[in-house]
Amino acid sequence: MLHFYDSSPYSIDTQRRRLKPAYGDFQRASTQLTQSLPYKICSPIPDNHLEHICFDASQPRAFTHSVLLELTVPDGERHMDDSHMVYIHPQSQLYLDINDTSRSVSLPPFPDTLRFPTRTAFLDSMIELFLDPPSGRMHSRRDTKLRSWISYFLTYTLRNEPRELPNGELEPEHAEVVQSLKPENQSYFDNYARFRTPDRSASAKDHKAVLEKLGRHEEARRPLIQSIRLDPEFMAQRLAKRKLEEERKLANQMRPYSTLALGRSMSTFNRFIRLIR
Repeated sequence: MLHFYDSSPYSIDTQRRRLKPAYGDFQRASTQLTQSLPYKICSPIPDNHLEHICFDASQPRAFTHSVLLELTVPDGERHMDDSHMVYIHPQSQLYLDINDTSRSVSLPPFPDTLRFPTRTAFLDSMIELFLDPPSGRMHSRRDTKLRSWISYFLTYTLRNEPRELPNGELEPEHAEVVQSLKPENQSYFDNYARFRTPDRSASAKDHKAVLEKLGRHEEARRPLIQSIRLDPEFMAQRLAKRKLEEERKLANQMRPYSTLALGRSMSTFNRFIRLIR
């Protein structure tokens, strides 16, 4: 069941509490938060922020240059609206220009210095991060989150159905969003809105081709995103372990029958000995 809202269902106090960690810029944010609020730098990084070991044994972080903070308030004393984890990102990691106020808005009653990305800025950021991440490589956990966020946006913000009209054009509201995006991101979102899932490498090439046409040669000629593949050594070890477990399970299942068969054989042998005496 889906619930749609045209305004926040939460009180201002709840919104303030949830947004408290957002105050402060990146240069001062970690220090400011850990000194003035109950947060500390999270170490070690939780597994759900690391790459799956089956793809990379070194398990790189989802956001290599970002700082992850965790709440220090004991579990029993936490408020339901406290943010348990807070990421502090350099703007370059998310393709957001914090000085470009045309792509961000303030939400009263919060101060104008607390900015939120516009719908267009958010989508541009997510698509660019998905197709051309600063790390230069895919990351299964990060990329799953990005696709989820884009899907949430389509589900909860753009509600008109069907998305694709009988004549093949996008529904007007969806088409308007596509046109609002940066030229290099329009094709990907157009396909996504139509429930098409083009090959990611092909989408990344199309993204760079548009950048090249726009004369943004430095961005266009950066290496294409590196794919991730299952680590063959890890998979071989995993298969060997699974085979051993299956063999042990089979042996345990067969043992009672072997014992029973042996018992019956000994009983028959004893009767035979008695008969020939």
